[in-house]
Amino acid sequence: MKLEDQYLKEALDFFASQQYSSSGIYARKVIRKNSTNIEALALLAKLAMRQNDNSEAHKFYSQLLTLSPQNAEAIAGLAQVAENREQFFDAFNFYQKLAILEPENTNTYYKLGMAALQNGNIDIAESALTRCVEREYKNKACLLNLGHVYKAKGDTDKAAELYHDFIEQSPEHQSTGYWSLADLKSYILSSQDRDNIEVYLAATNTSSASRALMLFALSRYWEQQKDFARAYAAMNQANNLLSPVRPFKEEAFLGLINRLKSFEAVDNSQQQEKQVFTPIFIVGMPRSGTTLVEQILASHKKVQATDELPYIERLALQLEMSGGYSTKLQSLSVENIQKLRQDYLNAVKPYLEGCPDFFIDKNPNNFLHIGLIKVLFPEAKIINLIRHTTDNAISVYKQHFSRGHDYSYNLRDIEVYWNGYYEIMQHWDRLYGSELYHISFETLVKEPETQIRELLEYCNLSFSQDCIDFHKSTRTVLTPSAAQVRRPMNLKAIGMRDKYRDVLGKDYQIFEDIAVKVNDYFFKP
Repeated sequence: MKLEDQYLKEALDFFASQQYSSSGIYARKVIRKNSTNIEALALLAKLAMRQNDNSEAHKFYSQLLTLSPQNAEAIAGLAQVAENREQFFDAFNFYQKLAILEPENTNTYYKLGMAALQNGNIDIAESALTRCVEREYKNKACLLNLGHVYKAKGDTDKAAELYHDFIEQSPEHQSTGYWSLADLKSYILSSQDRDNIEVYLAATNTSSASRALMLFALSRYWEQQKDFARAYAAMNQANNLLSPVRPFKEEAFLGLINRLKSFEAVDNSQQQEKQVFTPIFIVGMPRSGTTLVEQILASHKKVQATDELPYIERLALQLEMSGGYSTKLQSLSVENIQKLRQDYLNAVKPYLEGCPDFFIDKNPNNFLHIGLIKVLFPEAKIINLIRHTTDNAISVYKQHFSRGHDYSYNLRDIEVYWNGYYEIMQHWDRLYGSELYHISFETLVKEPETQIRELLEYCNLSFSQDCIDFHKSTRTVLTPSAAQVRRPMNLKAIGMRDKYRDVLGKDYQIFEDIAVKVNDYFFKP
């Protein structure tokens, strides 16, 4: 046996016996003898994945794919690395290639469907996940996610049907199914749904996270029944369960606000290259109407919607890790600015089919990063949605967020977050004035045509009737507001605070006081 073969055998044997360090030593010995040994490269890639070393895994899988272009293991590995790095378009492309190589592998189609759903490729997601359902794929989450596909497409009935199928076939995860039903917004939970939820809650062996989801769903049921005392009691129980396990980092949040308030505007408009398109950033509190405005603008033929993009937040984190966000932001060189700007544009490019004149980055959290946005994109349009504080607080408090928004599980934390939002938006407004556009959700709903015309004018867009008829758009919507934006505006979205006034107690007046000062600052003539 050649020495190379002996080393490879040792490496494989050590891997099989879970002696991973020794396996890696011998696999590298193989590579030193023969840098094109496919089995050794595959083994080193797997070892890197076990250690969560995405860079090493990418290197070895890439080498493997170069040597063997149809190697399914290499393609699947690169797809996984891309997912780990949240490079979902790359993952999607790899899974498409893998599906061609492995047309009978249902697991590959499930991953393809999930990557497509992540990227907003809803037709491909529907096709891939439907294939999984038809082949009775073992992971019943395909039913749940196919339901999410139909929710995004606006087919509430089909989504509800699939969520019920998921509940029936995966009872151990039924809390996720019931919350998904409740989060359809336009779906009316039945008395049978309520009974099933209450039976689940009566059990003693369920986790806090699952109980919280069920309580949020039960709250939605009682709200639909107009029993607001019971609705509030259920949402309050849900939040009390989640608040300890998802604590709000108040000190860090307020510290960031205070540091950013020392930032002074930098005029670098003459140093920027003219782009073929203009970004429109939509910011504000979550549940304030940001998806509605996105749907309105995306109905214009010159505007491309994207998703709730994390890229500005990532650039902010990059600056924080390289010497402090607010400090670095104030002193960025022309070269730094150009690089960060290009990094952002490279990340968003896969969304921009057809090279639109304008594209939307709708991420409510970007209200923190308006200084960064204006440094990188002086030409950007920035729209700040402001909803009545108390209505917004209730909407946030009754919503379960899959990630982030940890302040939302405690009313006092929502108060702190709202005040922080107000303070930093005042700062940005003082720095940038008319370059920002503040719009009242309530005024938009009450005077849609007037407000939409003014919004289009701010964005330098011509009037389009399609923007008035935004609810007729067939574009997919991936946020919890998917159902609302498929209906014409109506006043039911305003004044929910009055329904909860008695049960909110002193918190009601606290939020009302915030609402008064916010309205006085942003909208008083």
